Amino acid sequence: MNFRILAGMPTSETEMVLAARFDELASADLVAVRSTTAALIDAAGEFPELDVVLVHQDLGPAPVFDAVRDLSHRHPQLAILLVSSSMDAETVTGAMEAGARGVLAADSGIAELENRIARAADWSRTLRRHLESASLDLPASGVRGRVLAVSGAKGGVGTTTCAVHLAYTAAAAGRVVCLVDLDLQTGDLPAFLNLRHRRSIGDLVGTGDEITPGMLSETLYVDPRGPHVLLAPEHGERGEDVSARVARRVLTALRSRYELVVVDCGSTMNEATAMAVELADRAVVAVTPDVPALRGAQRLMGMWERLQVRAQQDVYALVTRHSRKNEIQPDFLRHLLNAKVLRTPVPASYRGLEPGENNGDPTRVTDEGLRKAFSRLAAELDLLSPPAQPGNGKGGTPTPPGGLSALRAGLEGGLSTRDVSGFVHASQEPGRPGATGGSQRDLGGRGGFGG
Repeated sequence: MNFRILAGMPTSETEMVLAARFDELASADLVAVRSTTAALIDAAGEFPELDVVLVHQDLGPAPVFDAVRDLSHRHPQLAILLVSSSMDAETVTGAMEAGARGVLAADSGIAELENRIARAADWSRTLRRHLESASLDLPASGVRGRVLAVSGAKGGVGTTTCAVHLAYTAAAAGRVVCLVDLDLQTGDLPAFLNLRHRRSIGDLVGTGDEITPGMLSETLYVDPRGPHVLLAPEHGERGEDVSARVARRVLTALRSRYELVVVDCGSTMNEATAMAVELADRAVVAVTPDVPALRGAQRLMGMWERLQVRAQQDVYALVTRHSRKNEIQPDFLRHLLNAKVLRTPVPASYRGLEPGENNGDPTRVTDEGLRKAFSRLAAELDLLSPPAQPGNGKGGTPTPPGGLSALRAGLEGGLSTRDVSGFVHASQEPGRPGATGGSQRDLGGRGGFGG
């Protein structure tokens, strides 16, 4: 198979010169040429199995070293060569520091061009094989990995933030981790991690009953900073194709290859997220210390129990945006929620999260309070130690079977995703834990907290 080359050339003249040279190369194919830095970066995620990216020094409008740095970060397996008319030390140093594999003289002859591309492409293919094998060469001794399902009581409580940082914390501790985005309509992991990847869980929908390691390798994004990532579909409407059956097959395949699978379920419930919660060894609901979030958590956990997905007593509540100045404190939450409340809350350190979220790199969060909180949470949820021998797939008392059939019946009977998310009050037997007639009246009746 010939080497596949993508090029960024600033003018039609430089593009014609490059194309003419590639016509004489028998070992390399020029698959596309782009005339701007933005178009080049986009194209790098569109063409499969690229080996080398040529970037002309005069390419704009963004600074060329910034473009090289962006490409190197998003696609660490690609070899990037800067094409430059000047071979001075400053240019070479700047290119290497930005992440390029080398600098190629703009007036290089055919032999030099072929030699440099061949060496860069060999490096790229070797690294790609190494990264792909990292997702396959995992113990197959029959020990199943753990599954952690992280859901949100409502939107904006920090569900994705918690899922991402717990996954990265476990990976930093030496665990082999996969981070799965099951927020199928509004999943935003690409922004959180500053990545672009053409494959998603949607590509595993029609793979049959068995998902092979090769299929996983082609679909997952291998993040050199830590966990491997399985994204939600780029277009939200494709999320409807991910059924409970697909979710079960995907999570079962992943837990056989990874020590830990962290699933971001978002703040809505559907068949796929219900299956994740049912299969999980630990199910966590992120909740902020305010009445709307508490009511949302009660509705969500109440639905799981009524649909026999998971018992409320087998759910952990994770308090986010905690401050000593909050009117509602974690100890008070324990009296309001019929669930285990994790001892460690996530502090309300908005500025501390900004370096990670604004740069798409969770490892840039240096706030000591946040780092300690996620480390303690990971330890509390038993995410840092190797997985034990397989059990029944739950962290606590098994929930009764039939949960997903009840969910399907509800959906087919006219319930929308919005209904299932807890915005419509569901009927419940009086006196049952978490019933709307019990604890929610308590919430509304306390002075200063009602709404």
